Amino acid sequence: MYKIGDFSKIVGISIRTLRYYDTYGVLCPSLVDNKSGYRYYSDENIIECELLKLLKSLDFTLHEILEYKNGCKAAIVSKKRQEILEKIDLLKEKYKILLEMEYELTNSKKLVRKVNNNE
Repeated sequence: MYKIGDFSKIVGISIRTLRYYDTYGVLCPSLVDNKSGYRYYSDENIIECELLKLLKSLDFTLHEILEYKNGCKAAIVSKKRQEILEKIDLLKEKYKILLEMEYELTNSKKLVRKVNNNE
C-alpha cells in the first residue's frame, strides 16, 4: 500500500488532483484510515490510474470516465470516436480556410511586387 504522496509520485498526478478524483469517484484509494483519514493506494490503483490517464488523454470527461467504469464502455467509446471524427472534420475545414488565406496573401504580395516593378 502506498500513502497518497508516494502514489502521487508513482503515477505522476498531484495529491490535490488525486483527492479530487477520490471525491468525484473516478479514482478511489483502496483504503482510507478511519482515524487519520489517510488514503492508501494499491498496485491495482496504479493500473486503474493508467487507464484514467489514457481516457483523459483521449479527451474523456470525468463524467464519461465514471460511465466507462460503470460498464457503459462500448457506448462511451463509440460516442467519443464520433466526437473525434467531428473534430477532425472541423479541423479539416479550418485547415482549408487557412490554405485559402495563405494563397490569397501570397498572391496579393506577388501582385503588389509586380505592380511596383512595372512603375
